[in-house]
Amino acid sequence: MAHHDDTRRSNPGLAFRAVAGVLAVVVGITLVACSAPEKSSSGDPTASTTPTTAVDTGTGPTSITKTMRTAEVAGGFSNATNIVSRPMRNQLWVTQRSGAVSAIEIQTAWNLELGQTQRNGFKTYPGSVINISSEVSTEGERGLLGIAFSTDARTLFLSYVNRKGELVVASWNVTDPAPPPVTVPAPAAPTTPESTVPGAPPTSTTVAPSTTSSSTTLPVIPAPVIDPASKRTLITIAHEGSTNYSGQLTLGRDGFLYIGVGDSPNGATEKTAQNPESLLGKILRIDPAGATMTDPYAIPPGNPFAAGGGAPQIWTLGAQNPLRFSFDRANGNMWVADAGRVQFGEIDYLPVSKGAGSGANLGWPSQDGKETGPSADKAPSSVVTPMYVAPNQGANCPLIGGFVYRGSVTELQGTYIYGDFCTGAVKGLLQRKGVVLDDKAIGPQLGTNSIVAFAEDNQGELYIITAGGSVQRLVAA
Repeated sequence: MAHHDDTRRSNPGLAFRAVAGVLAVVVGITLVACSAPEKSSSGDPTASTTPTTAVDTGTGPTSITKTMRTAEVAGGFSNATNIVSRPMRNQLWVTQRSGAVSAIEIQTAWNLELGQTQRNGFKTYPGSVINISSEVSTEGERGLLGIAFSTDARTLFLSYVNRKGELVVASWNVTDPAPPPVTVPAPAAPTTPESTVPGAPPTSTTVAPSTTSSSTTLPVIPAPVIDPASKRTLITIAHEGSTNYSGQLTLGRDGFLYIGVGDSPNGATEKTAQNPESLLGKILRIDPAGATMTDPYAIPPGNPFAAGGGAPQIWTLGAQNPLRFSFDRANGNMWVADAGRVQFGEIDYLPVSKGAGSGANLGWPSQDGKETGPSADKAPSSVVTPMYVAPNQGANCPLIGGFVYRGSVTELQGTYIYGDFCTGAVKGLLQRKGVVLDDKAIGPQLGTNSIVAFAEDNQGELYIITAGGSVQRLVAA
């Protein structure tokens, strides 16, 4: 069994598995339980039981009535592994398993008539903005796995598996060259003012189209520049085998970096996910901005074990493979799609009212989905009950977690949108007060073994990256 040498370095994670399989999703949604209380699989009499009365979910829609479609905006990214929107920069960044990172500019203009920003196109910058392939192992399920940015978009975070098989999280400095001068034909009348594009860097401007000239073009922001010498290794986590790393990176609304670390291949036997001294089977939270001359990051004081009792980096325990997780931009509620590996994958809802994942226990290996897990130990009475469970067939059908939708389609506001890797279906889950009201496919069908990750842009619109390297934007059908 691997071990960590100090409080800054520990053990492995579980990775995205691009292996085919067929997933039969069986969803049971019960709003009112009229039978006798159902005992927890832990057998613990103090554990939560199924309610025997109806839950008041309040006012609002009880079903998903709107469908979506996808529109491709870019492609050609070989063996894509993740995608993220760069804050305030109108850019999407795509990671590829080899270690290359590409950037896509979302070209926008301010529509004076509508009073809103509109997308006018997408442009992929040539080449890679950074390529760390010399440091990356691609054996098995290894590779470049996760990507995130600091709040000011000037620090890039990547997670990857190095040549020793260790999961590494590192950071680099990012700068943006000033955009070149833009020559615009003089309009016939002085009614075409220049306006700043909301969400773009302070130096980026665009010009409202002239009513008398069709030659006006949008300015193109030069490709961002990454300084290779600025690399700072934040954390290195030893790993056994060549599969199941996770490596998801997510920037929280608090500005801290959240890191997904899956359980080891022997985790069910060694119970590492339940061990507060191990970083395996956890979601971590660190503060890279708090780096000192001796420490590459600081521990946020609100972490469950910041004052002792466990590894101070830990935020959430008992995960098997926290492949994707996100925070609702409207309220900070945390959503975790634990892809699982044995019997079930699950979606966990961790509201701010209960700490948004702070100290939450997802139950593995005592619990697998809502069933008893492979460990003989009883599940803690505080274990989180999954909001949604999907059976795995052949352990190769991960749920691909997305985001709570906060974009322009009014009917889908507040719906958690996620994907099914095996079937390629994009789905929506509507809940209120922790009660599932509806869960269904919402239209797009991207092909089997395709959906890899979701991204949310500055305006709350969602994008999908497929294993084949296609970036698709979700739009109203």
